[in-house]
Amino acid sequence: MYALIVAFALSLCLACGGGESAPLPDQTATPTPTTVTVNPTATSAPVVPTNTPTPAATATTESAATPAPTPAPTGSPPAFGYGSLSEPTAAPTATAVPTTSPSPAPVSAAPPPTPVAPDVLGLEPPGLIPAPAPVGLSGWINSEALDASDFADNVTLLDFWTYTCVNCIRTLSYLREWHDKYGDEGLRIVGVHTPEFDFERSRENVADAVANLGIEYAVAQDNERAMWQTYRVQAWPTKYIVDGRGFVRYYHRGEGSYADTETVIRYLLEEMGRDLSHIQPNTEPDPVRLAGTRATDFEKLLTRELYTGTLRNIAYGGAYVLNEEYYESAGVAREYTDDGERKNHFLFLHGEWRNSEESLDHARVSADFADYVGFQFYANEVNAVLNFGEGEPYRFRLTLDGEPVPRDSAGADLRYDANGNSFVEVDSARMYRLVRQAEVSSHELLLMPEDDRFSVYAFTFGGYPE
Repeated sequence: MYALIVAFALSLCLACGGGESAPLPDQTATPTPTTVTVNPTATSAPVVPTNTPTPAATATTESAATPAPTPAPTGSPPAFGYGSLSEPTAAPTATAVPTTSPSPAPVSAAPPPTPVAPDVLGLEPPGLIPAPAPVGLSGWINSEALDASDFADNVTLLDFWTYTCVNCIRTLSYLREWHDKYGDEGLRIVGVHTPEFDFERSRENVADAVANLGIEYAVAQDNERAMWQTYRVQAWPTKYIVDGRGFVRYYHRGEGSYADTETVIRYLLEEMGRDLSHIQPNTEPDPVRLAGTRATDFEKLLTRELYTGTLRNIAYGGAYVLNEEYYESAGVAREYTDDGERKNHFLFLHGEWRNSEESLDHARVSADFADYVGFQFYANEVNAVLNFGEGEPYRFRLTLDGEPVPRDSAGADLRYDANGNSFVEVDSARMYRLVRQAEVSSHELLLMPEDDRFSVYAFTFGGYPE
């Protein structure tokens, strides 16, 4: 069984917690549509340049590629609905000044120097890739609904994200900083929230997450994936930057390249004549993973994202669960037995569970924390994506290597009762931070619920310092 599961696992792109981004499809290809059926009307050329290298950055990768936008007719203006493709009119020939009756030349301010294009991967020349117009966005947060005219004469950064994605969450501090520094200088950031899980479609959930994460720039819901498909996005997070004339000038997928992205923002604002001499850029290098996270030994490779639902364990051949009975039926509650097998990158179950399409649900009210979902991991950070329905908050217990999680290894959402047991209180549908250690190391983590409302969607892992 394990050999079969490993074969499945290695065939799947490592996603949110520890994998590299998959290569972009050829620009002229027409990939298979995603499971969400939308038919956005795009009137522009494809936005993904064929000469843009794929960044080696961590991202949550979508399971199926998305179709390219419909090419625009030759000579049409940018689909963002503003700007002009015509070249500027040449300056007229100067007229000689008569030698008689000379007069002093008028004093005028010198024009700002033309900015020099930075040497940044992903930067495109002007006028090459028209940006598709915003389509299918709703549920605006921190802003009234925006259309194409609202982006004229601004540099627009489109950030495709979803609020439970740990990779997206890691990028937010940079986005907040860029909004604070350049929001009054012509930068407009729009967080295009494209959900991965069904509960992320709730506007209330998204609005709560935006407030809790300290996001003040505009966020819009892309629940039908119209923008996602129009821009051919394949992973969370993905960023596009559109210049003031409506052309895509920069693309980046995944985490990282923060200094380069800010350099592009500054360059495009300076192209528009903005003086940024009073704003210092952040030139700090990207965070670097702790030692040991890129080992060739499969057991000591940073643990991949672990999905719990049948959609990715069965339909997509994900193979994330070691229990053979998991694959015998879908959507039913049954008793699972932990046979003691432990492998990095895989889940094991004990007790009564229901394997639904997106999640693994505890199927009974139990006592003494006898039921559990667990895994062997190699990382310094462990997070869980949990749903929450109605009623009062509930708790579940955790153990690390059979004992309460040490306090110096506790994640931000971990608590302790009077007896020293480590637990998490679930009160909303979001990502919960379970473990945070100083170093990357191997451990066994058990999550032991008693409540039948416990519903877990995914586990993500990290290897970055504080």
